[in-house]
Amino acid sequence: MKIGIDASRYGHEQSTGVEWYSFNIINSIIELAEKTDDEIFLYSKEKLNIANKNFIHNIVMKAKKLWTLFWLSLKMMKKKIDVLFVPSHVLPLIRPKRSVITIHDVAFRYLKSVYSSFQYNYLNWSTKYAVKHASKIIVPSLATKNDLMNFFKCPEEKIVVIPHGFSASKISDKIIEKQFSESEIFQNFRIDKETKFVLFVGRLESKKNLERLVQAFKKFLEKNGDFYLVLAGKRGVGFDKILKMVNHLGIDDRVIMPGYITEEEKAAFMKYCKIFAFPSLYEGFGFPILEAFSYGKSVLTSRVSCLPEVGGEGAYYVDPYDVQIIADGLDKLANDTNYIKEISAKGFERLSLFSWEECAKKTLDVLKGNV
Repeated sequence: MKIGIDASRYGHEQSTGVEWYSFNIINSIIELAEKTDDEIFLYSKEKLNIANKNFIHNIVMKAKKLWTLFWLSLKMMKKKIDVLFVPSHVLPLIRPKRSVITIHDVAFRYLKSVYSSFQYNYLNWSTKYAVKHASKIIVPSLATKNDLMNFFKCPEEKIVVIPHGFSASKISDKIIEKQFSESEIFQNFRIDKETKFVLFVGRLESKKNLERLVQAFKKFLEKNGDFYLVLAGKRGVGFDKILKMVNHLGIDDRVIMPGYITEEEKAAFMKYCKIFAFPSLYEGFGFPILEAFSYGKSVLTSRVSCLPEVGGEGAYYVDPYDVQIIADGLDKLANDTNYIKEISAKGFERLSLFSWEECAKKTLDVLKGNV
């Protein structure tokens, strides 16, 4: 079978969750395809750093504008494939009869104010287009499935729920320890293994609910004055409001914002944080929760969208709109020793439910029309 894959989101240097999904699902599909007669055609904007094998074909199109709608469509017209898989983005206008797309979430329908008019209209159009023209739509959670059915009247039989996989970091303790002596972030902010801190990792933007997290942390400090809050990630829409809130509350000496961090730096932060906080207003999946579980951390997250599906009994859930409840949750995860051990163990156990190999197998079944 000739399987085409939009690999334009594969292997970005500073990857988001959606890009991590593209990277891992493509690699996992390739591993499975090596044992079959399938051919894989990877369409990308740059040459991919991928194994040179005779069943893999990397077709590069360097165009910056209309990459999908025009250039990928053109390739679909010239090179006949059996099925096209789009792990993240939008279906091309011209495509094979069988086309499958993964829609991760419809956050734009819940949080319209954090998207520009162009972003909102494009996402709304591309989702409607996928619902109408895709053979199947893969979603990572029941929450996203329900959203597609409610907002876009997508037929239930067109949607297949396949949870994302997860693979724990392979960064060694030796490399982690090295971060504290060599990384400028840990040196500049004077963070060591004894520092007590609450950690958030992700884009610093409004939809991650960081203004309320900062407000909750201020209340949390009243009983836990030796803690810091680390907000690690690139700046996004609404960062100025987050920074303004920190300054307004007078806790700029307690809130650390190091910007984008490397995988090695993230591993060090994850290993030594006391609490991982992820009180997002909406998520399509929530990879950071699983990362925190893999380090045995207690996780505070929101009781919204897919987050309870990912966290199960391994996380402490809060109303993301209630600052006091978030503060109380942080206090419990900082001081209730027995509860911390119980919830951390349950979180670690959940990791066995998320496998990239299993995700790829189910995805290939969809691509081949077995589902």
